Amino acid sequence: MESMIISVFGLPVTAYALCLVISLGIGLLCFFLDGRKKGMDIDVLWRTALLSLPLGLIGARLFHFIGNYFYYEEMGFAALLRLWDGGFALWGAVGGAALAALIAGKWSRVSVSSLLDTLAAPAALTIGLSRFAEYFSGEGIGPYVETEAFMRFPFAVYRANYEVWNWAVFILEGIAALVIFLVLRSKKRPAGDTARLFLLLYSACQITLESLRRDHCLRWLFVRVSQLTALIVILGLMAAAILRFRKTRSSIKPGKTALSWLLVALFAIIIVAIEFSFDGKILRDLPVWAGYLIMACCSAGIGVAASRLIFPKGAKA
Repeated sequence: MESMIISVFGLPVTAYALCLVISLGIGLLCFFLDGRKKGMDIDVLWRTALLSLPLGLIGARLFHFIGNYFYYEEMGFAALLRLWDGGFALWGAVGGAALAALIAGKWSRVSVSSLLDTLAAPAALTIGLSRFAEYFSGEGIGPYVETEAFMRFPFAVYRANYEVWNWAVFILEGIAALVIFLVLRSKKRPAGDTARLFLLLYSACQITLESLRRDHCLRWLFVRVSQLTALIVILGLMAAAILRFRKTRSSIKPGKTALSWLLVALFAIIIVAIEFSFDGKILRDLPVWAGYLIMACCSAGIGVAASRLIFPKGAKA
């Protein structure tokens, strides 16, 4: 367990928690700067930010509760209120922030899509910095490192208790989030598309990166909750795209729509097969590195196939 560095009102503050606060502060600063650059009212930005903090925290906690229900049942549901003991899930925080933008937008009578777009890049930045902070938490580790050349940071982290080196998956996740941050800021897009692109890119990356983790990731039996959530988010974006463009049927041809769904389903099936191969149930002779390479390609394939439906060329919502 991570040791305390300071105490605030009698509650322990660890290096990881401090880094999370700093990451969140930088993300909020980016949100305010981007919002003002777009000419958004400062009061609207403050409402969104102040709502995002509690709703993001509550969402992260509730998502962890849902993904780890039996733990809370065993420990007693009062453990749900002991926030200082840890136990948060990133997808819940993303959902809480999105809900905050929805409430703030309706409250202030401004475009919810614009608020979500403004939140997207700062969210990616916050996630990236938060992932790097996992160095202090002991989370975000991957399989054992067997090649001596990679037994060093930032490729791997040394776990003294076990005297082993594990791949530093949190570094890959942090880099991926920062790349998404740069992509989101690369050009101006139609209303709502920046937020959709964030969800699509983050979800596609997380399908593979979550599989690499060998930490206390949330599971339902053998299913990794974050992986499943990422796929559900992508499927939701695809379904929403069909509804968005239902008035302009010429924008999305039925054949292309069916092909996108078929490809996503095919790639998802391959990913499931690869997961079973890691457990030795099928394809036992497949090298682990080859399995992850195939999984990464399939995750990218899901992203590309879904994007053809979510962002069809020439379509107008």
